[in-house]
Amino acid sequence: MVIAKLDADHYRDVAQPYGVSGYPTIKFFPRGNKAGEDYTGGREVADFVSFINEKSGTERIAGGGYGPTAGRIESLDALVQRFKAAAPGERAGILAEVQAEVAKLGDHKNKEFGKFYELTMKRMLDKGDSYAKDEHSRLLRMLETGSVAKNKRSEFYKRANVVAQFSS
Repeated sequence: MVIAKLDADHYRDVAQPYGVSGYPTIKFFPRGNKAGEDYTGGREVADFVSFINEKSGTERIAGGGYGPTAGRIESLDALVQRFKAAAPGERAGILAEVQAEVAKLGDHKNKEFGKFYELTMKRMLDKGDSYAKDEHSRLLRMLETGSVAKNKRSEFYKRANVVAQFSS
């Protein structure tokens, strides 16, 4: 998504065809809609961020970061709770349920994070429950130190949100 600012006083020839007569005016141009839609929401940052999230399917917060639910999948979060509470001998069965749920996910991005739920469970089965806390700390440390490439930061934030469900 691109968010652009235009000085409509200076570029009247651009603003006029879109009916911009008062300032500030916010217009949303979804793909395929060259006429645009008027934004009529609140003028606080939180209002605008909420509008952008709704229109683009993102889970951003003011300032550009991600909210605590970004990357998470509700149905898999419920299975995480069962996994955490289960006896060691029952966890493999819950992992199988997660794998079945992930197989049903049609959306590529959801499937990607569904696979991370699977991976976290597998590693917890192999390495123990401390894996989740250690992995969460590692991901946050990498994000805080800036050692994650800019194009991978959103993925790391979302992975951190997923693995946090296992360590809380």
